[in-house]
Amino acid sequence: MVIGGGFIGSEIAAALAINGKSVTMIVPEDGIGARVYPPRLSHFLTEYYRSKSVTIMNKDGVENVRKDGRTYLVRTKSGTEIRADGVVAGIGIEPNISLAKSAGIQVDNGIVVDEYLQTSHPDVFAAGDVASFYSAALNKRIRVEHEDNANTMGEMAGKNMAGQRIAYRHLPFFYSDLFDLGYEAVGELDARYEIVEDWKEEFREGVVYYLEAGRVRGVLLWNTWGQVDNARALIAEQGPWNKGNITGRLPA
Repeated sequence: MVIGGGFIGSEIAAALAINGKSVTMIVPEDGIGARVYPPRLSHFLTEYYRSKSVTIMNKDGVENVRKDGRTYLVRTKSGTEIRADGVVAGIGIEPNISLAKSAGIQVDNGIVVDEYLQTSHPDVFAAGDVASFYSAALNKRIRVEHEDNANTMGEMAGKNMAGQRIAYRHLPFFYSDLFDLGYEAVGELDARYEIVEDWKEEFREGVVYYLEAGRVRGVLLWNTWGQVDNARALIAEQGPWNKGNITGRLPA
């Protein structure tokens, strides 16, 4: 049983199914990745998972989970009860900021850091999922829960703790493999943005651009590889961008 149809839930469900497990996904939204993918891609991916023998219970949620001997009983909000050998909840995280708060360090959706990853206490640095940092490319403060950010930020925080002064200007990317599909993504992926889909082969290979006020906020490289740095450069450009001049921009 996998609870959630976002980044973690979809990846775990695919990995379990590939390894011969019977998988049921409970997805509160209309479909897999509905919060980040354009609706047509989310619908395709949901049906694609079903074609891989994954049971999708969309527009439903979890009422409770209880242990029953060696298995678990999961009761959904619709009243369905499902027995499972294991349950994985891919429902996001809340940053653990209790220690920082008790130490009087500034927090706001994570531990607030400056461009050198230094907190409001000059002897304390923060990095990774818990760190809230200013992204120059996106012109806003963000917190990123992905591997590339943790690795890059952690290394830079260590160097700065050792006496260097290196500003964190990195725009993280993330990636996933979903059966025989895969993607890399840069910036903010939010289905509420203006979305431009540019498919070489519909839902199999292409680029999805996320626009707001003429700026590129995020890029989804769907089965399109080697373009992360070009996507970063595109997000940093002022634009203005629209469907007419963004289509065909990548791969570069």
